[in-house]
Amino acid sequence: MLLLQEIFDSFQDTEFWYAEQGSMSGNSNRSSHSNAGSKAGSFRIIAQRKDEKWWLPVPCVHTGGLSDKSRKHLIEKRDCANQIHKAAMAINSSVLAEMDIPETYMATLPKVSPHLVIHLLKTSVIS
Repeated sequence: MLLLQEIFDSFQDTEFWYAEQGSMSGNSNRSSHSNAGSKAGSFRIIAQRKDEKWWLPVPCVHTGGLSDKSRKHLIEKRDCANQIHKAAMAINSSVLAEMDIPETYMATLPKVSPHLVIHLLKTSVIS
């Protein structure tokens, strides 16, 4: 948990910000931010997201893009977060594999044919 907190804390005074989708408000041009002095007039056109992800904010950068230092920082933090995610998934998988499934729960599951079980096992192993 401390590693994730360090990642979040490292995002101070970034060269990017988030705006609500389709917003042309103060958040989209960063004029409401305290360090926005030279950034207030810069605004990159917000690309529309697909309808199924309407709730996600849209990342914005200045027209010149990110500096090499900022890009390197983002890539490093992304890689670190991905490693934490993989470790958490492995831990969860091993814990779930060791858990006993109650017979009362098994009895409530629909009965399936052996062919379907074999098909499900094959597709889960392949993917």
